[in-house]
Amino acid sequence: MKKFGLQTLLILVLGFITQYFFPFWSIAIVAAIVGFFFRYENSAASFVAGTAAVTLLWSSYAGILNSSNIGQLSGEIGQLFKVGQGYLIPATGLIGGLLGGLGAQTGTLARKLFEKTDSSTMA
Repeated sequence: MKKFGLQTLLILVLGFITQYFFPFWSIAIVAAIVGFFFRYENSAASFVAGTAAVTLLWSSYAGILNSSNIGQLSGEIGQLFKVGQGYLIPATGLIGGLLGGLGAQTGTLARKLFEKTDSSTMA
């Protein structure tokens, strides 16, 4: 549980910093790099950590931007896509969460490529 919290926090902080300087997809690279340094038996834990971190990051940032312009932008985009204004912030978080989760899982699986395997288990 300690690794999970640390990985989530690292993705959250490093993702927050990189989003100011790089495009939106850089969060997947950050999540992959952080996921590479955490060893899990099951890569699903890394996926959940990346999903949680980026969902929190993108949802909160979208909420801050929405409240700063009194919901005008999300109202206009909601009319454009024929959805309610309240669905756009969770949808942003969900899309970002999938991006971060897949990035973190990719990093964890890439680490497994470089780990030594026990030759006695190989048949």
